Amino acid sequence: MLNIPKPTLVKILQNLSIAGIIETKEGKQGGIRLIKKPSQITVLDILNAMESGRPLFQTTFNIMAEGKRPNNAQKSISSLLDNAERNMRTTLNQRTIEEVLLEMDN
Repeated sequence: MLNIPKPTLVKILQNLSIAGIIETKEGKQGGIRLIKKPSQITVLDILNAMESGRPLFQTTFNIMAEGKRPNNAQKSISSLLDNAERNMRTTLNQRTIEEVLLEMDN
């Protein structure tokens, strides 16, 4: 239904399983199910499962220029992106999958 390539889907399911969000079973009674209730899973939990702790923004740059201004520019941009990621993670931690599912029905 979402038209996700099979290798990508396998990786997504593996990541969610490793994070303890889903379990998969093979066979006649098999399938995929949540291990926790949707009210216990935050959107941040899903993001963390997918990103495996990697930062969302690259904050190291290959700047050829040297000196006070280029160094300060890199520090400023790195700080800005770090703050944006912290704020986003805080926001995503406040929303549960249950809330998202309820909004889908509205």
